[in-house]
Amino acid sequence: MAGALVLIESKTASNDASITLGGANWDNSFGTYMVTHNNVSPETDSQPLLFRMLDASNNPITSTSVRQAWLVNRANTTPENAYGGGTYFMAVDNYIGTTAGELGNGTTYIFGANNASEFTHVTQNTAYVNNSSTLRGMHGGAVLELTQIIKGVQFFMNSGNLVTGEFKLYGLRK
Repeated sequence: MAGALVLIESKTASNDASITLGGANWDNSFGTYMVTHNNVSPETDSQPLLFRMLDASNNPITSTSVRQAWLVNRANTTPENAYGGGTYFMAVDNYIGTTAGELGNGTTYIFGANNASEFTHVTQNTAYVNNSSTLRGMHGGAVLELTQIIKGVQFFMNSGNLVTGEFKLYGLRK
Protein backbone atom coordinates (compact mmCIF):
# COMPACT_ATOMS: atom_id res chain seq x y z
CA MET A 1 0.00 0.00 0.00
CA ALA A 2 2.29 2.72 -1.24
CA GLY A 3 1.55 6.08 0.36
CA ALA A 4 -0.54 4.59 3.17
CA LEU A 5 1.62 6.21 5.86
CA VAL A 6 1.51 10.02 5.73
CA LEU A 7 3.84 12.08 7.94
CA ILE A 8 1.86 14.85 9.63
CA GLU A 9 4.49 16.22 12.02
CA SER A 10 7.98 15.47 13.31
CA LYS A 11 9.85 16.98 16.26
CA THR A 12 13.24 16.45 17.88
CA ALA A 13 13.65 16.81 21.64
CA SER A 14 16.54 18.89 22.90
CA ASN A 15 16.15 19.34 26.66
CA ASP A 16 12.41 20.11 26.30
CA ALA A 17 9.80 19.92 29.07
CA SER A 18 7.39 18.33 26.58
CA ILE A 19 6.90 17.53 22.90
CA THR A 20 3.49 18.14 21.32
CA LEU A 21 2.41 16.56 18.04
CA GLY A 22 -0.78 17.48 16.23
CA GLY A 23 -2.61 20.39 17.79
CA ALA A 24 -2.82 23.09 15.12
CA ASN A 25 -1.20 20.63 12.66
CA TRP A 26 -3.77 17.86 13.28
CA ASP A 27 -5.24 16.41 10.09
CA ASN A 28 -8.68 14.95 10.85
CA SER A 29 -8.96 13.11 7.52
CA PHE A 30 -7.52 9.88 9.00
CA GLY A 31 -9.27 7.19 11.00
CA THR A 32 -6.06 5.83 12.50
CA TYR A 33 -2.85 7.57 13.54
CA MET A 34 0.60 6.22 14.32
CA VAL A 35 2.96 7.98 16.73
CA THR A 36 6.60 6.95 17.08
CA HIS A 37 9.19 7.91 19.67
CA ASN A 38 12.81 6.89 19.18
CA ASN A 39 16.06 7.34 21.10
CA VAL A 40 14.32 9.11 24.00
CA SER A 41 16.50 9.91 27.00
CA PRO A 42 15.56 11.77 30.20
CA GLU A 43 17.30 14.50 32.13
CA THR A 44 16.51 12.73 35.43
CA ASP A 45 17.44 9.07 35.98
CA SER A 46 14.80 6.34 36.42
CA GLN A 47 11.83 8.10 34.82
CA PRO A 48 8.89 6.91 32.71
CA LEU A 49 8.00 8.53 29.39
CA LEU A 50 4.34 9.62 29.54
CA PHE A 51 1.84 11.17 27.14
CA ARG A 52 -1.55 12.85 27.16
CA MET A 53 -4.11 13.44 24.44
CA LEU A 54 -4.96 16.99 23.32
CA ASP A 55 -8.59 18.15 23.27
CA ALA A 56 -10.30 20.06 20.43
CA SER A 57 -8.79 23.32 21.76
CA ASN A 58 -5.28 21.76 21.69
CA ASN A 59 -5.01 21.58 25.49
CA PRO A 60 -3.71 18.46 27.27
CA ILE A 61 -6.50 16.37 28.77
CA THR A 62 -5.75 15.98 32.48
CA SER A 63 -8.89 14.25 33.78
CA THR A 64 -8.49 10.83 35.41
CA SER A 65 -10.08 9.00 32.49
CA VAL A 66 -7.24 6.80 31.22
CA ARG A 67 -7.33 3.00 31.68
CA GLN A 68 -4.37 0.95 30.44
CA ALA A 69 -2.84 -2.54 30.57
CA TRP A 70 0.33 -4.14 29.18
CA LEU A 71 2.55 -7.14 29.24
CA VAL A 72 6.07 -6.02 30.19
CA ASN A 73 8.77 -8.35 28.86
CA ARG A 74 12.03 -8.17 30.80
CA ALA A 75 15.31 -9.66 29.57
CA ASN A 76 16.52 -10.41 33.11
CA THR A 77 13.42 -12.16 34.54
CA THR A 78 9.86 -13.28 33.82
CA PRO A 79 7.29 -11.01 32.16
CA GLU A 80 4.89 -9.03 34.29
CA ASN A 81 1.32 -7.86 33.80
CA ALA A 82 0.91 -4.15 34.44
CA TYR A 83 -2.19 -2.00 34.50
CA GLY A 84 -3.39 1.30 35.81
CA GLY A 85 -5.53 4.35 35.46
CA GLY A 86 -5.03 8.04 35.81
CA THR A 87 -4.40 11.26 33.95
CA TYR A 88 -1.80 10.09 31.42
CA PHE A 89 -0.77 7.20 29.20
CA MET A 90 2.52 5.37 29.73
CA ALA A 91 4.66 5.41 26.58
CA VAL A 92 7.54 3.63 28.35
CA ASP A 93 7.16 2.43 31.92
CA ASN A 94 9.46 3.38 34.79
CA TYR A 95 13.20 3.45 34.76
CA ILE A 96 14.61 4.94 31.56
CA GLY A 97 18.10 5.88 32.60
CA THR A 98 20.57 8.65 31.86
CA THR A 99 23.56 6.45 31.00
CA ALA A 100 24.54 6.19 27.32
CA GLY A 101 22.42 3.57 25.54
CA GLU A 102 19.54 3.70 28.03
CA LEU A 103 16.89 4.88 25.56
CA GLY A 104 13.16 4.50 24.96
CA ASN A 105 11.61 3.58 21.60
CA GLY A 106 8.07 2.75 20.62
CA THR A 107 5.03 2.92 18.39
CA THR A 108 1.51 3.88 19.45
CA TYR A 109 -1.57 3.58 17.24
CA ILE A 110 -4.49 5.91 18.00
CA PHE A 111 -8.05 4.92 17.04
CA GLY A 112 -11.28 6.93 17.13
CA ALA A 113 -9.66 10.32 17.73
CA ASN A 114 -12.02 12.20 15.40
CA ASN A 115 -15.24 10.66 16.71
CA ALA A 116 -16.82 12.64 19.57
CA SER A 117 -19.34 9.88 20.30
CA GLU A 118 -16.82 7.11 21.09
CA PHE A 119 -13.85 6.59 23.39
CA THR A 120 -10.38 7.05 21.86
CA HIS A 121 -8.12 4.05 22.35
CA VAL A 122 -4.51 3.12 21.64
CA THR A 123 -2.32 0.10 21.15
CA GLN A 124 1.37 0.25 22.04
CA ASN A 125 4.62 -1.61 21.40
CA THR A 126 7.82 -0.38 22.98
CA ALA A 127 11.42 -1.46 23.48
CA TYR A 128 13.82 0.27 25.80
CA VAL A 129 16.93 -0.17 27.89
CA ASN A 130 16.27 0.80 31.48
CA ASN A 131 18.49 2.41 34.13
CA SER A 132 20.02 -1.03 34.92
CA SER A 133 20.98 -1.58 31.26
CA THR A 134 18.25 -4.24 30.95
CA LEU A 135 16.24 -4.62 27.75
CA ARG A 136 12.48 -4.37 28.35
CA GLY A 137 9.41 -4.13 26.15
CA MET A 138 5.79 -3.12 26.76
CA HIS A 139 2.92 -4.44 24.65
CA GLY A 140 -0.64 -3.43 25.36
CA GLY A 141 -3.22 -0.74 25.07
CA ALA A 142 -5.29 1.91 26.73
CA VAL A 143 -8.53 3.84 26.45
CA LEU A 144 -9.43 7.45 27.14
CA GLU A 145 -12.88 7.12 28.70
CA LEU A 146 -14.16 10.45 27.37
CA THR A 147 -16.32 11.07 24.33
CA GLN A 148 -14.63 14.02 22.67
CA ILE A 149 -12.52 14.95 19.67
CA ILE A 150 -8.76 14.40 20.05
CA LYS A 151 -6.34 16.72 18.22
CA GLY A 152 -2.90 15.35 19.13
CA VAL A 153 -0.55 14.08 21.84
CA GLN A 154 1.91 15.60 24.28
CA PHE A 155 4.94 13.57 25.50
CA PHE A 156 6.76 14.38 28.76
CA MET A 157 8.90 12.75 31.43
CA ASN A 158 7.49 12.18 34.90
CA SER A 159 10.33 14.36 36.23
CA GLY A 160 12.85 16.45 34.31
CA ASN A 161 13.12 17.22 30.63
CA LEU A 162 13.33 15.18 27.44
CA VAL A 163 17.04 15.43 26.62
CA THR A 164 16.88 13.55 23.31
CA GLY A 165 14.28 11.89 21.15
CA GLU A 166 12.66 11.83 17.73
CA PHE A 167 8.85 12.06 17.77
CA LYS A 168 6.65 11.59 14.69
CA LEU A 169 2.92 11.65 14.01
CA TYR A 170 1.56 9.84 10.96
CA GLY A 171 -1.90 9.39 9.48
CA LEU A 172 -2.77 5.98 8.04
CA ARG A 173 -4.74 5.93 4.78
CA LYS A 174 -7.11 3.06 4.10
